[in-house]
Amino acid sequence: MQRFITVIIATLVLIQPLAAAQAVPLDADTRLYLADGSVVLGQMVERSDDLIIMRVKDEIFTFDNTQIDRVITLESLGRGAEIVTVREFPYISFLGGTAAFGLLAWIQFNNASDWDSEAQRNEQQVFSGGLQSGLLVARATELRDDADRARLYGWGSTLIALGSMGVALYPSYSERSILPGLSLDSQGDPAITFAYRHTF
Repeated sequence: MQRFITVIIATLVLIQPLAAAQAVPLDADTRLYLADGSVVLGQMVERSDDLIIMRVKDEIFTFDNTQIDRVITLESLGRGAEIVTVREFPYISFLGGTAAFGLLAWIQFNNASDWDSEAQRNEQQVFSGGLQSGLLVARATELRDDADRARLYGWGSTLIALGSMGVALYPSYSERSILPGLSLDSQGDPAITFAYRHTF
């Protein structure tokens, strides 16, 4: 049983980053086509008559309107925006409860095993003709009761841990609009040769 709990905790540690990761950069809502032919993809922070401020991979960049050939946003695309189905795990934080209750279950099963071993040693002393056999029998019975109680708590904690894992890994699906991917030009060459990022 202890190995089972250890496997659950190790699985949780490995699953959490994978569950939280998203393959599509959903925060990108603007694509800038610059005058030199390069493209910048990111999230628009502010737009004025003179400049555009964008966030690209957690960095802020400022572009002068004279550098920009055209601006494509999700709003300007309208129905032309690509619709993707996004899988999210809104209750992923429940994995913390799974790990906590899994650890508690492991401790309870470990205690139950220790108390069973101690009870068995007391019973062996009684059968080998040791003194104060009545006290040893009473102590062995008490240890067996403690072990049974610990196992009960261990199984209860295991069920709660598995329930928490089920809640944490329950996915939520939603549809979102994203900018369509870049395509090749008519001659088969990539339309984008390099990424250009300019700051002032």
